[in-house]
Amino acid sequence: MARRSALDHEHRRDVAERLALEYLPAEEPAVIKAQIARKEEEIDQLRQTVAGLRRRLEELEDDGRERNQAG
Repeated sequence: MARRSALDHEHRRDVAERLALEYLPAEEPAVIKAQIARKEEEIDQLRQTVAGLRRRLEELEDDGRERNQAG
C-alpha cells in the first residue's frame, strides 16, 4: 500500500514537472539546469536500484543452480 502511494506521488510529481517544462520560459537556464540535475540524481538512484535487483537475481539464480546440482 505504501509503495502504491509512493508511485502515485512520483507520478503526480512527474506530471507537474512536465507541465512546468511546457510553460517554462526558455530564458531561464538556471531552472532548466536545476531540473536536469534532479533528473540525473533520479537516474543515478534508479541505476543503483537496478544494480541491487540484478545482484539479488544473480544470488537467487546461483542458489537455484546449487540446489539443482545437490538434488
